[in-house]
Amino acid sequence: MTRRRSRTRAFTVLGTVSLLALVAGCRGASRAATAVAPATTIALSDSAVGAGTRPDSVRAGVVLADAARAESLSVAAKTTGKDSAATRDSLALQVARRDSLAAAAKRPARKATSSATGRDCVLDFADSPPETRLLYMRLPDSTANTFIGGGFIGRCQGENNKISADSAEQFESAGIVNLYGNVVYEEPNKLRVTAAHAIYLTREGRLFADGGVVATQLATGSTFSGPNIEYYRVMPGRPVAKLVAPNRPTARLIEKDSTGTPGQPTVVTADRFEDLGDTLLLGWGDVIITREKIIGRSDSLAYNKTSQLARLVRAARIRSTDTSQAFTLNGDTIDLFTTDKKLDRVFALHSATATNKDLVINAERIDLRLKEQKIDEAYAFGSGRARAKTPQQDVEADSMRIVLTDQRPREVRAIGGAVAKGVPDTLKIKSVDRDMLRGDSLFAYFDTTQAPADTSKQTRIKEIRAFGNASSLFQIASKGGPTAPPALNYVRGQRIFVQFDTGSVRDVQVDSSASGLYLEPAPDSLADSTAKKLPAGKPPVVPTIPLPKPPAPKFVPLTAAVVSISRRPS
Repeated sequence: MTRRRSRTRAFTVLGTVSLLALVAGCRGASRAATAVAPATTIALSDSAVGAGTRPDSVRAGVVLADAARAESLSVAAKTTGKDSAATRDSLALQVARRDSLAAAAKRPARKATSSATGRDCVLDFADSPPETRLLYMRLPDSTANTFIGGGFIGRCQGENNKISADSAEQFESAGIVNLYGNVVYEEPNKLRVTAAHAIYLTREGRLFADGGVVATQLATGSTFSGPNIEYYRVMPGRPVAKLVAPNRPTARLIEKDSTGTPGQPTVVTADRFEDLGDTLLLGWGDVIITREKIIGRSDSLAYNKTSQLARLVRAARIRSTDTSQAFTLNGDTIDLFTTDKKLDRVFALHSATATNKDLVINAERIDLRLKEQKIDEAYAFGSGRARAKTPQQDVEADSMRIVLTDQRPREVRAIGGAVAKGVPDTLKIKSVDRDMLRGDSLFAYFDTTQAPADTSKQTRIKEIRAFGNASSLFQIASKGGPTAPPALNYVRGQRIFVQFDTGSVRDVQVDSSASGLYLEPAPDSLADSTAKKLPAGKPPVVPTIPLPKPPAPKFVPLTAAVVSISRRPS
């Protein structure tokens, strides 16, 4: 009877202490310990997780449970009077374990260390739904493994982030959190990552997400989508966040104007992206950028979101997709400048070429200024010579400024050893030679009076002005017709103004120190001037002369022929 009352008293003490453990934050916990590995496992019920259970409270519950068991063993030994060696060893083991766990519980929680290698992530599950299931296992090295199912919402204590998934695993000693199913990682006002699976390395501050990943930059609404994405959060030693997207991802970049209104997205694809601090975007490998009816391609890309400057590097090419305003720009490097969401400048470096229907420009550097996606001005300069080619005139100089109206050249200003070569009027002159005008500077003006929609007509030259050591050589149509050799008009002076009419030279004016020559083709001195001219269109009559009949062939016997050959004198 006394033994039965002692057991009842021991169980009462155990129940009382266990109740205290539940009040400490571990309601519904069950404990199991093995002799092989001194690890403690706590299974939390739905109500415990819903009540906001923390790993620290679980650790406190383990301490109280061990203390209760040691106390019950002690009471049982005193009650029964059996103080055997086994009982003493068991009591000593439990008391030692109780003391060590109590000391661990009394130690302050580890604070997040601000080291260059990062800090541990202590998961907080307070926001998890009531149906969440949790299995917490503490290891001998005072770390723990946590397994979560039934939906998980949490954050790392002391960090401004939020993590949710269908299930999760945390291995505290390795600093790894595995997330499965409908994974969402979010940093308020900065980034949101959604994926099918993710691994969060707490010490490195790195998130690796795979499976239909979409990363949204919350400040602008820009997105990155691809098979997998890595995100490096801000931490000591890493002042700015970094997002890495390999395996041919797609980026949709959204820019806002001065009023905060978002514009049309710019779509960029590449083999690999790196985004630094949501300010600098780098891309490598067959980069394709599509923006407002303009397509660009290159080997690599750098885009500064703050200054709105994009640079395409290696085999760069810009092409307009609007057929009515088509143009292309090629170069080793191309810079694109944007103001208030609109592309207003394109700058090509190193062997650049710009082309549209009526104009081709070649230079070391070409600077295009755009208005409403149309080329308004073009500058050509750099080492070497700049060249501009139109259907009627080719201009070459050290540098050029070209003004266009509705994509048609209206004015060309060539500076530095300028030369203009033009095709004479093909209806009046049949010649492979070209007219030429030289000067220190040349200003060429074109006729743009035809309707802009009439693309069938070519832009015609209207006037060319040469300044400084000017000279000109023009072909003048002959009275003998287009097939007759043209006359030559060569003049030189300080300034020369040449007027054109429907593409042919109409007037040449020379100012200051004028001199020159006018040359007409001389008649052919070998031609018979006394020969009677035939009527036009009638071919000449060639007289027929009878030829004599050839003599009849003679047949000689073979023996006679041999004799005659043998008798031929030596």
